[in-house]
Amino acid sequence: MSIWNMMDWVLPLRTPFLNGFFELVTLAGYPVFLILFLSFGYFALGAKRFFHTAILLMATGLLNSWLKDIGQDARPDAAYALDGRVGDSYGWPSGHMQIAVVLWGYLAYSIRALWAYWVAGIIMALIGFSRLYLGVHDLGDVTAGFIFGALCLAAYIAALENQPSRNFFASLSLRQAVGGMVLVHVIYVALYPTHIGHEAPYWFMGAMTGWLVAHYARGQNAVTLPGPLPVQLMLACVMTGMAFMAMIVLTRLPRALEIEHGVLQYGFGLVFGLGVIFVLPALSAFITARLAPRHAD
Repeated sequence: MSIWNMMDWVLPLRTPFLNGFFELVTLAGYPVFLILFLSFGYFALGAKRFFHTAILLMATGLLNSWLKDIGQDARPDAAYALDGRVGDSYGWPSGHMQIAVVLWGYLAYSIRALWAYWVAGIIMALIGFSRLYLGVHDLGDVTAGFIFGALCLAAYIAALENQPSRNFFASLSLRQAVGGMVLVHVIYVALYPTHIGHEAPYWFMGAMTGWLVAHYARGQNAVTLPGPLPVQLMLACVMTGMAFMAMIVLTRLPRALEIEHGVLQYGFGLVFGLGVIFVLPALSAFITARLAPRHAD
């Protein structure tokens, strides 16, 4: 067996402590953590930074889903697996690794400090190794995830650093930006290698569009939270909790209603993106405006 597919080496490394540690680490690559982290970041750590992070993250997630379903590469034998959340998804390339490179790599790039690159590198390494340790990916899967993640990150940064492309995207109206994204999604669905149990991720495409629409509708402004920093962080946590509840409802409701139509699932994702990035900041602004006169008194 090729070194890219060998898994026996991981068995002697396992201990109860490391099992728990890497099960915790690997949660950082699942949608619940990612959506909550992006929401909190948008509210508290910079709307512009986390708008770009979210769009890039969702785009690379869609690419990863397409690559998995077109390659249909089986994961390592189930006897190695310690992570039961993978379901019947395919192995190549590793979504955790691809997303980790894009997420933490872009944040480090946006901060542009040596410590940020070190932290990003450590997190990437831990997440990538967690997938090997837990036996749900082999070395080939993780390496491919790293390569595709690096390519997505490099392409996005190149577009941001290129003045003509930056001017082009900055000049787009809301209608043009949304129209372009929807067109890309239509092409994506048309090319998606759909088979039983493996359909295009319509909900996440809708969330991506909702995130874009809401950010433009807000005038691409920062989220302003009232009070001193501890109060702002507390409010951001409350808003993130509300985003979590919205995500639970809008992901489980289609299943409960047995809604399989892609357009309807897209709509649920769209509502989520609009709610988190437009409604919650608008609610925060309303509360801030209501409290301001009292503070002045």
